[in-house]
Amino acid sequence: MSNAALARIATSQATLAAQYLKAGRYRLEVQLIRTKDGFKGLSAIAEIKVVTSERTQPTTEPTRPGLVASYVENLSDSKKNGGGRFKAFLMALAGAEEHDVTPDFIARFTEAKQAGAFLLVDCDVFPKTLPEKDGKPGKVIEGCRWSNVSLTDTELAAIEAKRAAAKLPPLADALG
Repeated sequence: MSNAALARIATSQATLAAQYLKAGRYRLEVQLIRTKDGFKGLSAIAEIKVVTSERTQPTTEPTRPGLVASYVENLSDSKKNGGGRFKAFLMALAGAEEHDVTPDFIARFTEAKQAGAFLLVDCDVFPKTLPEKDGKPGKVIEGCRWSNVSLTDTELAAIEAKRAAAKLPPLADALG
């Protein structure tokens, strides 16, 4: 292997080999939200830690608590609506309405302030069959249904403590 290849491997982030959520019902804690321009185009990525999981499909074991998974949407092909699905995720995370989700709002979550870091969000992951294409049966993918979590005072205090430990601004400042 060349030195360039060795250096590329050594400096790569191991977690990029994404772990995705399997079918199930989850309470998730956001670790990080970012965008990335890669070989498949522009993507929105949320790194999410499984807090609790519950089986919803008889043959699929849900992703276990403690694991960090990736929720990734490709933003490059508008016909596939990855941006709309990621918008739904942000709306559920923040308890926001669609008209609230402006570029400035999104920047608060994806840039240095990381307004979504350590917030909780609920998600139902379910098998979804795509329409058949070119005479081939539709591929089965995982769909996500996001919902807002109303935080208790105890949960909010824990989130603020984690944000302080990570040297992130308090939620009110990050969202303001």
